[in-house]
Amino acid sequence: MHMLYDVIRRELHDMINYYIGTQHGFNLSTGKAGKCFKKYLPAELYAQYCATCSGSDYADIWASIDAMCNLFHTLAVTVAAHFDFTYRQEEEDGIREYLRMVKSNEY
Repeated sequence: MHMLYDVIRRELHDMINYYIGTQHGFNLSTGKAGKCFKKYLPAELYAQYCATCSGSDYADIWASIDAMCNLFHTLAVTVAAHFDFTYRQEEEDGIREYLRMVKSNEY
């Protein structure tokens, strides 16, 4: 759970902050630990963010990881387009394949 909530979630929060910056400007604060995400994210994206929180059940944790990946993808594509960057889909595909292998104990 440490990796999920302390390491990976921090990267997701960074991407959410970049997304909010592209939509509302970069001169605002989203608060500590995303306190103001609800204020700045569209309702659909905020609902997806809420789905990244899980209980301690194994299936719930994997659903949370999947929700994080999906939300990160949605936000990163928008942020990349805003800055005229190329989104590296092949990197995401590799990460998702690795996660699939870990989940199915193939790694």
